[in-house]
Amino acid sequence: MLELELIESFVLASLLCSSDVIAAISIVKYEEQPKLFSIIFGEGIVNDAVALILFQTVSGLKEKIDNNQPISPVKLPFAILLQFVILGLGSLGIGLLSGLIASYLFRRMRFLTVSAIKEVLLTFCFGYLAYAFGEMAGMSGIICLLTTGVVFAHYGWFNLSPQGKHLSSATF
Repeated sequence: MLELELIESFVLASLLCSSDVIAAISIVKYEEQPKLFSIIFGEGIVNDAVALILFQTVSGLKEKIDNNQPISPVKLPFAILLQFVILGLGSLGIGLLSGLIASYLFRRMRFLTVSAIKEVLLTFCFGYLAYAFGEMAGMSGIICLLTTGVVFAHYGWFNLSPQGKHLSSATF
C-alpha cells in the first residue's frame, strides 16, 4: 500500500488542481461569443497561474523539510499560505516592473521604433528578461512573463510603430 506524508499529499494535490480549459475553448468560438471565450480563457490562465505558484510553494517547502528543517503540521498551512503570497506578489511585481520599463522605453526612446523587426525582437527580449529574472529570484518565471505581456499589451502597444503593430499581431 502506498502511504504519503502530509507534504507529499500537498505536492500531489497541487499538481492535480490545475484543470485544462482547452476542451471548453474548442467548443466556444471567439467570433460567435467573444465575451464567453474571454471569460473561459481568462479563467484558464488564472487557474494555471495559481496551480504553478501553489506547486512551487509546496515543492519548496518539501525541499526545506527534506533538508532537516521540519515544519509542524499545525504551522504547515500557514507556511504554505505565506510562501504562496510571497511567490505570487513577487512574480506579479517583477512582471509589472518589466512591462512598465519596456513600455516607458518604447515611449521615450523613439529610435527603438525605427524597425518593426527590432520592435518585435525587443518585445520578446523584455519578456525573456522578465522570465529569467523571475526564475533567478526564485519566483515564478511564467507568471512574470504573463504579467509583462499583459502590462505591455495595455501600455506599450500604443508606442509601437504601425508596422511593428502589424508584425506583432501577425506573429501572435
